[in-house]
Amino acid sequence: MIQTINKAALYARYSSDNQRSESIDAQLRAMQNYCQQNHILIVETYIDEAKSATTDHRPSFQKMIADSKYHQFNIILVHKLDRFARNRYDSAVYKRELKKNGVSVYSVLENLDDSPESIMMESVLEGMSEYYSQNLAREVMKGMRETALQCKHTGGKPPLGYEIDQQSKKLTVNEQEAEIVRSIFSMYAQGNGYSQILHYLHQKGYKTKRGQEFQKNSLYSILTNKKYQGIYVFNQSSSKSISGSRNTHLHKNSDDIICIEGGCPQIVDSVTFQKVQQRIKEHRHHGGRENAKTNYLLSGKVYCMDCGRAMVGNTRYSGRNKQRYVTYRCPSKRYACSNKEINQEYLETYIIHLLENRIFNRASLKQISDRIKGKEEEGREKQENRTDLIAEKLRKIDEAIQNITDAVIQGLYSPALGERLSALEQEKVSLEAEKTKMSSMEQKKIPQIDPELILQEYVQAKKATSSPEYKQLIQEFIDKIVVGKYCVEITLKTGMDIFPSLDTSVQIKRQEIYEKKGELS
Repeated sequence: MIQTINKAALYARYSSDNQRSESIDAQLRAMQNYCQQNHILIVETYIDEAKSATTDHRPSFQKMIADSKYHQFNIILVHKLDRFARNRYDSAVYKRELKKNGVSVYSVLENLDDSPESIMMESVLEGMSEYYSQNLAREVMKGMRETALQCKHTGGKPPLGYEIDQQSKKLTVNEQEAEIVRSIFSMYAQGNGYSQILHYLHQKGYKTKRGQEFQKNSLYSILTNKKYQGIYVFNQSSSKSISGSRNTHLHKNSDDIICIEGGCPQIVDSVTFQKVQQRIKEHRHHGGRENAKTNYLLSGKVYCMDCGRAMVGNTRYSGRNKQRYVTYRCPSKRYACSNKEINQEYLETYIIHLLENRIFNRASLKQISDRIKGKEEEGREKQENRTDLIAEKLRKIDEAIQNITDAVIQGLYSPALGERLSALEQEKVSLEAEKTKMSSMEQKKIPQIDPELILQEYVQAKKATSSPEYKQLIQEFIDKIVVGKYCVEITLKTGMDIFPSLDTSVQIKRQEIYEKKGELS
């Protein structure tokens, strides 16, 4: 089958955090040999040197996907499948786009065809690659957390005003930069806005840590950084989005954040710092967001199928009568993404209808309630079995400790017995700690839900569709909405991971959403 395909584009990628030995040169060499052996003409080569395997900022890859529309090549050849996409979702999205353009993806090391067995094997390989990537990220995070607990720098450039002590790996004050930081805090605390502060900084010729001019985002990052108050903070910012971008304005749950008072040198006095935080809070509550004319119910949940970026709410006026159009659109520039915007009202109306059919009804909520009860009973049974096992282990450890004690009393002590006694005592402490933890968990029960009560809450929230409560309620049951030129893919979720079987994926044509608007209004 491969012999019928005579034009190929080579794609190579290297991730600096992917601890594999193959370089870009090695990948290209293997692919070139493959093409020579199979009489395939190489028409183009695309190369990305990604900073991380967990991000998808790959300009050459995106260009390759765009070029596939021009039918310059029939296959895309990679060294291994894990070079093509970072996870199974991305792989499916891009392969679907390529398939529409008559392009297939082949791997040098994984000889797969279009047979059902190969499709299954490809899915397994991609799943394994995703597992190894996620596992690596988890292990790296464990190491970084241990470093953070010692108040040591975890990597990257330190904040403005600090340097890294090469011996201790802890933050020290750079007085020259610290004065810039103090000026920023002082001006904001005195009532100056971002524009006034930026004008002052530009006039003085001050630069950021990276040597760039200050912008509003960099001011916000400085003014909200607890390190300047002497509090060491780690793992605060939210995780990266599907596009690989990170919103530093969003924070993780407090349980995931490491916060150590006195963990780093203080640059800004506490009174000034708190005054600044209060002013930021007041500005946030009374700023432009609350006064926005349009409430986008699905903001943060809608993604572009073509480039993967999060679509944003957009209001424009067009035509002789300046008719108002409210949509979700891709923020990518037109030359980078040709996807079309989608009508906000039509999309939101359909999503609400879908949620009411799949979740917000008595039958679905009853299923959720029953699943919770079953999960609670299953967990209780496992916990009881583990508790019994721990009790038995503790009994045997106590017997062994007593035997060693008796031997010592009888004058039979040896270094080996001492080591054995120490190991048993450590194991006992560990098991007793686990026993205590499980005992506390027994007191925490999975909350039960009342289907009728939830329905009442939904009906009440729906009366004020522009309220934050309604938006939050809707978004809790939406995983993501992927908008393409011709179709929309919607993935719903229950909002609780204990019954994933209720998660539902729906694919619908754009035209059908527009047609259903009249029926659902």
